[in-house]
Amino acid sequence: MITLDRVAARRSPMTLSDLSAQWGPGVHSIVGAPADGAALLFGLVCGASSPRSGQVRVLDGSPTDASVRRRVARIDFDPSLPEPLRVAEALSLAAKIRGDAGLEIGGRLAILGVETLAARFVRSLSLAEARAVCAAEALTSPGVRAIVVLEPLVAMDPRAARRIGDAMRSAARAGKCVLVASSSLRDAAELADDHALLQSGRIVARSSSIEALYGVSGQGVRLRVFARDDDGARTLAAGLAGIAELTSLERSGTSVRLRGASATALAEAVAHAAVASDVEVIEMRVEPIAAKQALAAEGGP
Repeated sequence: MITLDRVAARRSPMTLSDLSAQWGPGVHSIVGAPADGAALLFGLVCGASSPRSGQVRVLDGSPTDASVRRRVARIDFDPSLPEPLRVAEALSLAAKIRGDAGLEIGGRLAILGVETLAARFVRSLSLAEARAVCAAEALTSPGVRAIVVLEPLVAMDPRAARRIGDAMRSAARAGKCVLVASSSLRDAAELADDHALLQSGRIVARSSSIEALYGVSGQGVRLRVFARDDDGARTLAAGLAGIAELTSLERSGTSVRLRGASATALAEAVAHAAVASDVEVIEMRVEPIAAKQALAAEGGP
């Protein structure tokens, strides 16, 4: 459904270089920091950006073709909704553009638990609510065959965040390609069935297992853990000090950086320390440098 063949593209500060990949029906993740280029990749898939070289094919056509663009949905951090309309009117307009007919608006929004937004004016929505509306539109449109979602669990209405994983898997079972980009190890593992590691504009590894994707090298992996506040990070660091799984530990503000042999072992150690110390952990991320080390250890993708 989505194919990139030796694609190079640039939109400052992001660059893609010699990127080749293929995704079919299913839920797939691209893991990387924002500067690694996932947003630019999504722009290519949606026809909003053009490659400098190489070829992008979406749904057996060019992503710039009108017939293809109607069947591709993009949910990013700048939702495109007509502000003067009510949410129900905006969804009705989208249905006409996509060629969808006979869809009940409340039911479409209910898939993500945000049916109460139907009567609201778009301009009154928060960013999280607007992203939820865009996601519901994409996931319930019969005409949409490919969906790209930037950080689906970030700045997302909490009602929608609880349901979006199931909704994306349902769309995949219906034969749609759902491609999510996330900088969060946890979010990627929760939402997708296979993963591609994007680093500095290149896909450097792919795997159905997050643990295998990052791998283990002689120098180990790095995990960054975010607490709710400085005191929480300080308490968590004290609770982790001396644990056998760690080879190094440092704290900076609300985060703690850990190094060890296994991302899974580190995450389990953090979970035990957080419970024992009564600290709320809000995010855990494998640092990009660890992925480079894993790639070298495994001999490349």
